[in-house]
Amino acid sequence: MICNKALQNFLHLKKEDIIGKSVFEILTSEDAKTCAEKEKPLFDPKGTDCVTYESVRIINGKKYYVIERKRAISDQKGEILGIVGIIIDITELKKAQEKLIAEENRLKLALEIGSIAYMELDMKTNEIYISDTLLQLLGYESTVYLGSLDKFVNLIHPDDREHFISGLYACLVRNAIFVLQFRIKKPNDEYIWLEWKARPIEKDFDSGEPAKIAAVMVDITGYKSKVLRQEQIISDLYSVATTDSLTGALVRWTGEAYIKRILDKMNNGGLNQEPGCPFSLIMIDLDNFKLINDTYGHLMGDAILSKFGEAIKKSLRKNDIFVRWGGDEFLIFCQNSIDQTIPMAERLKHIIEEAFFMEEVSPTVCIGLTHANPGESLDEIFKRADEALYKAKKEGKNRICIVR
Repeated sequence: MICNKALQNFLHLKKEDIIGKSVFEILTSEDAKTCAEKEKPLFDPKGTDCVTYESVRIINGKKYYVIERKRAISDQKGEILGIVGIIIDITELKKAQEKLIAEENRLKLALEIGSIAYMELDMKTNEIYISDTLLQLLGYESTVYLGSLDKFVNLIHPDDREHFISGLYACLVRNAIFVLQFRIKKPNDEYIWLEWKARPIEKDFDSGEPAKIAAVMVDITGYKSKVLRQEQIISDLYSVATTDSLTGALVRWTGEAYIKRILDKMNNGGLNQEPGCPFSLIMIDLDNFKLINDTYGHLMGDAILSKFGEAIKKSLRKNDIFVRWGGDEFLIFCQNSIDQTIPMAERLKHIIEEAFFMEEVSPTVCIGLTHANPGESLDEIFKRADEALYKAKKEGKNRICIVR
């Protein structure tokens, strides 16, 4: 055997301890047997003339990982004269690989213990890698329904899908963390809530643009259910506090606050309104309502108010503000000119007549109309509407009057 200086250093031997010796005299018995076994194909006439293999060498009690490449040298007759080879020490590379594998295993264990699902998305190929935890979380046995980004997106609830896609691409453009809560469908067609946190982890070699995204997800269905229940409770409480339960109209303090806010925006130029399209105020009062209560009782009075409120609400637009101002007196604030409001008031009067047609008690209404002048407060507008309502009552009830 002959060698260079690098082999002497690797084997921790002197040149004279190597030259002229066989592998069985230099290496440990186990390493020598490995070499002999791997070199067998070189001596087979039908075999290969070159072999490459990885092996582990124990030198001075220390473990080394190496790649060995060997080639047979033959004479003109094809007789093997010997073997020439190189040894590449890959110990540090192997240690780095083992360390990486260990870190990946620790990460996988941490994700499993914390019930955290993991995903990688290749934005160029549309392919995704999904951890076993995510499959278990969603209840799928394989990646058939999750093998691509398109398939994954199709499982997201339609109401959340657009937010997911736009957030995903914003994450790529900004190269930043993307956080979203969304619903995703399980095999039984039920939806669970996931909280998703993702960020780019790899760039395209040519363009330098982010090409891969890593994401972790946790099941927040229980938490989200509690939050949604709390929001519903708050919404219900707010509705109770702001809506008259009998008629469905806003209570006075709420309606007053809404109208004042609109007037403030209009008067301060913060409201986008068409030229010549001011606001109008409609005041409605049930005729002889006290007499109805005294004659038929409060239960009948409440039934009339309830039916009245239902009929009015059905006929109004979404942005019309319907308020129970007090007792049997109601207010409607709408974005109409006074000329547009007159037909509206007539229609409301007709709706009330139709609602109570053939009823035991058929109440009529008085309606007062006015409009909002620029810079006016609600009190000023209300005063004119109240004057119009008083005029309608004084003139015989069941009529509409206007004070401009």
